[in-house]
Amino acid sequence: MKQQLLELLNKHIYNLLKGKNIIIPLVVGGIIIFFSACENDIEKVKLMSRESNFPDQSMTDAVILHKTNGRLNIKVTSPEINRYTSIEEPHTIFPQGLNVRFYDSTLTVESKITANYAIYHEKDDRWEAKNNVVAINSEGDTLNTEYLIWNQNKKLIHTDRYVRITTKDGIIHGKGFEANQDFSNWSIKNTTGTIEVEDE
Repeated sequence: MKQQLLELLNKHIYNLLKGKNIIIPLVVGGIIIFFSACENDIEKVKLMSRESNFPDQSMTDAVILHKTNGRLNIKVTSPEINRYTSIEEPHTIFPQGLNVRFYDSTLTVESKITANYAIYHEKDDRWEAKNNVVAINSEGDTLNTEYLIWNQNKKLIHTDRYVRITTKDGIIHGKGFEANQDFSNWSIKNTTGTIEVEDE
C-alpha cells in the first residue's frame, strides 16, 4: 500500500513537472512576444510623435524670397515657420500666419495676401491659407474669406467657401472664387451683394 502511494505521488509530481515544462516555455514565449510587440509599438509611437510634433527645421521672424531670372516676384514673411521633411508628405506650417507680397517687374506690389495660419505642401507647390484670409490687389479690391488655396504652379488662387469682395463700386458676397495669383482678374460664384452704377 505504501509502495502504491509512493508511485502515485511520484506520478503526480512527474505530471505536474511535465505540465510546468510545457507551461513555462509558453509563458516565457508569451512574455517575449509581448515585450517585442510593445517595443515595436513604442518605436512607432516615437516615430509618429517625431513626425507630427517635432519639425526638422524651425525659424522665427522668417523671410522667404522667390525670384525668377534674378528678379524678385514673391516675398513671404512669417513670425514662425516649422518645416517637416522626413515624412511621407513633406510640408511647412506657418502657425502664426503669414504675409505674402507679389511684385511686378518694377518691384511694385501687385497684390498681397495675409492669413492667421497657413500650410505649404511641397509635393504639389500648394498653399492653404486659413483663418481671416485677406487678399488685396493693386486696384484696392479686397477679398475676405476663411480658407484660400494658392496653386503656385498654376499661379491661381481659389476657394469653394464663402467670400466677400469689397470694390470701389460695392460689396459682393458669394460661395466659390477663383483668380490669378496677383488678383488682377477674378470671378466669384453664387453672387449676391450691392454694386453702385452711375447714370450717364
